[in-house]
Amino acid sequence: MSSRSKVTDQGSSTAGHGIVRRRGAVLALLIAVVFVVFVLVGAKILVDRSVYTPVAMGPVDAPAADSATCAEITDDLPDRIGDYRDVGVVDPAPDGSAGYRDSGGTELSLRCGVNAPGQYTLLSSVQDSGGEQWLQIADATPGSELTTWYSVGHSPVVAVTTDGRISASDLSDLGEVIARHGDSANAPAPADVPLADQSATHSDDCSALENALPDNLGEYRRLAPDSVSPDTAEAIDGSLVWVADGREPVVLRCGVDLPDSYEAGAQLTQIDEVPWFQDTALAEGSTAGVWYALGYADTVAVSLPLDAGNSVLTAVSEAIDDTLERTAEQ
Repeated sequence: MSSRSKVTDQGSSTAGHGIVRRRGAVLALLIAVVFVVFVLVGAKILVDRSVYTPVAMGPVDAPAADSATCAEITDDLPDRIGDYRDVGVVDPAPDGSAGYRDSGGTELSLRCGVNAPGQYTLLSSVQDSGGEQWLQIADATPGSELTTWYSVGHSPVVAVTTDGRISASDLSDLGEVIARHGDSANAPAPADVPLADQSATHSDDCSALENALPDNLGEYRRLAPDSVSPDTAEAIDGSLVWVADGREPVVLRCGVDLPDSYEAGAQLTQIDEVPWFQDTALAEGSTAGVWYALGYADTVAVSLPLDAGNSVLTAVSEAIDDTLERTAEQ
């Protein structure tokens, strides 16, 4: 009996040590897991602090930025706009401003009370998001990837700018805020269509030119008059229009007069067989210049965004030389 009892005691002792060892291993594992979690949490906090820093902003022309409505809008802004989260603005923060960043640190700036862009015309394509009308404008500066979305359905106008990815659908929550506080009755009115103020004599050669021009000029596509509102169709009567998302339109008008800025001996740019004169005066807020084709019985004017490239004028020059009558001087 004593021998059997001794064996039993040894077995119990061995089992007890095994349980203790397993408990120790489990405890060590739990400690290791907790340690890893703390390390990851700490690392995330450090990364967040280095990535989600306030956005620095300088002064801009925003005449309504200090208005009561802009104060209401900025006080009611969503914590997130798409993938961007609110990080604040470096002091001293301009009136009507807010700053956001995404997980990669890309900035998104918001300005309330700015002027409506000069690019906003009857030809502009706007998108509805959150009950607000949004106009997308791409920066025409070479190499720039900045895009600004302007709210044009209410007053005051809000501008959202980033060089990262953002779509109209990402602006839904912000659109609801603007629609809730803004004034739709005083929303900015679209400007006239480029060249609409220039009278034109529509000759048979001009009709031939219009028929010879392509439906696409690079990324620009030809706008059909029956695809727009009656007011817009009336505004573009006598002109050809090509449009592209986020860009000012290309507008062509045949049979116009030369501008007052043109003088004999003015610098011309030769593209294929066509000499062009560029009127360097820009409309306020616009990035489009007007080019005039010389040396033909019908003078052609083209309103051309600065970032449209020479390919547009090259295609137009070819069609002009094929269809219009040259003058004796040419």
